[in-house]
Amino acid sequence: MQRNTFKTALFLAFALTLLSAWIAPTLEAQSVRTRRFSLGLYGAYGLDMHNVNFLDLPNVPIFTPRTGGTNEPTAFSSTNAWNPAFGIVMEYLIDDRLSVGLRANYATQNVRLATRASYRVGRDDGTFANAVSEYTINDTLQMIGVEPMVSYNVWEGLSVHVGVRLNFVNSAKYYQVETLLEPSDGSFFSGTTPFRTRNASTGDLPNANTFTVAPFAGISYAIPIIDRLTVHPEVFYSFGIMPVVKDLKWSVNSLRPGLSVKYKF
Repeated sequence: MQRNTFKTALFLAFALTLLSAWIAPTLEAQSVRTRRFSLGLYGAYGLDMHNVNFLDLPNVPIFTPRTGGTNEPTAFSSTNAWNPAFGIVMEYLIDDRLSVGLRANYATQNVRLATRASYRVGRDDGTFANAVSEYTINDTLQMIGVEPMVSYNVWEGLSVHVGVRLNFVNSAKYYQVETLLEPSDGSFFSGTTPFRTRNASTGDLPNANTFTVAPFAGISYAIPIIDRLTVHPEVFYSFGIMPVVKDLKWSVNSLRPGLSVKYKF
């Protein structure tokens, strides 16, 4: 009887050992399984570099008539402006290093373009003075962007990214005006009323592209916070290959430092 009990116990111990040897790797694999999908938010404050060289907006000249005289303003030239962007980010890990992602964002692209012209003006007392006018265009764009990308982890948390930004412009406005800067006691006149601005115009930005494409590249670094939650300092650079306004030399490259927060599912 005792011998049978001993045999039964020995058999059960052997069976449990085999069972644990089969189950343990499965449980371990489940506990360390790779979580491939990430979802999160990101924000950036980017430097928009406007490459500009044009005289007037289509159908709304800021100086008329254009006769080529020395008192005409020169063409608007390149300038920079800082603007925010924020949105959601999704990412899927294909293998240990390669992943694909998609971002959807809201961004503004506001900028002030300016040029000047010098000329002689007459005073009421019959004398003459040097005058300087500044011609400005304030441009306000609001865009919804979609950014598919491919990412590669080159070393630990450091990743490189390439993709393309597809911008859908849902609002494009402008305001332009000529302002007398010098002399400080000078003014324009309309009848007997003096004022220091003229030729003001505002409205929808004429011939604005409602859809633009901008390839981009960037780098980011993943910092673990808690289980499954990571923070990513990042910087992206995009290349404006389409003009803001059709048939004008006006494109925008952007440098966007930012931060994203991702949660793995």
